[in-house]
Amino acid sequence: MTNQTNQQLGAITRRSCLGVIGGAVVGSATATATAKSDFETVTVAEDTREVVFVDDGETLENVTYDVTAAGAGVSIVAVETDWTIRNVAIHGTVEMGDNSVFSVGDTDGGTSRIENVWLGDGDDYQQKGATGFWTPPSHDGHLEIERVNVQSLSDNAFYCSPPGRAGGGTVAFRDCYAANCWVAQYRLAAGTIDNCVASVTDSRPYRQGRGVWAWNPGTVEVVDSEFDMNGHHYSFRAGANGEPSHMTITDTEWDDGFNGGWTEQSGSTIAFESGNGTNPQNQVPDGCPTSAGDVFA
Repeated sequence: MTNQTNQQLGAITRRSCLGVIGGAVVGSATATATAKSDFETVTVAEDTREVVFVDDGETLENVTYDVTAAGAGVSIVAVETDWTIRNVAIHGTVEMGDNSVFSVGDTDGGTSRIENVWLGDGDDYQQKGATGFWTPPSHDGHLEIERVNVQSLSDNAFYCSPPGRAGGGTVAFRDCYAANCWVAQYRLAAGTIDNCVASVTDSRPYRQGRGVWAWNPGTVEVVDSEFDMNGHHYSFRAGANGEPSHMTITDTEWDDGFNGGWTEQSGSTIAFESGNGTNPQNQVPDGCPTSAGDVFA
């Protein structure tokens, strides 16, 4: 790994991306499989974390990372701009402490995309475990995240709030599913959540996160979505760390079983527009994968 790669890694990750159990294998994005049905499998060895970099203008696609070996994990790091991650499956339970599986941000003011990803096999149950998708403070562009399934992590499923304090970038979720992750299923500072689902069905505390947690500055727009919280946590929380945020909710079904289902903190506002109700359904949106194999179906 070059010095430049070391600097890049240290600048964007929430925690040390190379702090592995036994060792790390570092590589760059590859796209050797040209059709979705013609995918590559990367088998991660025992006590090893595969670290993959997706750089400016690159595409990582049509690959399964098999992390079924004891102590195996994977971290995919994408920065700069105009990069794409699509048709990627993480098969097996990741074992990588409190690191992020995906560290992703458009850090050059453009648009980057994540499409058709499975991260539904979870991590080890623990107080502070893996994060699904983490966005660095330097994100100053726009991320489009579509048809991504994240489940059973001991930290946030989508942790996209850090740019609110720095880069100011936005995130758009569409047709995504997040379930049984701690802290929050969708956590962001500015952007949209469209035709997405959050669900909490796990009775254990480190699987019970908020549906949406909006951070400063906002606005976070929620449209045509379902929040099946089963009384375990808020469907919506706006505001954090003494700073306000703002949300709008439209054509959305949400659960009100936990303290009424929503809370405004530190001067935040949540505006419930038309078409809302309190009868959410736990269903994966059409086109969002329901298994590792479904990514390539």
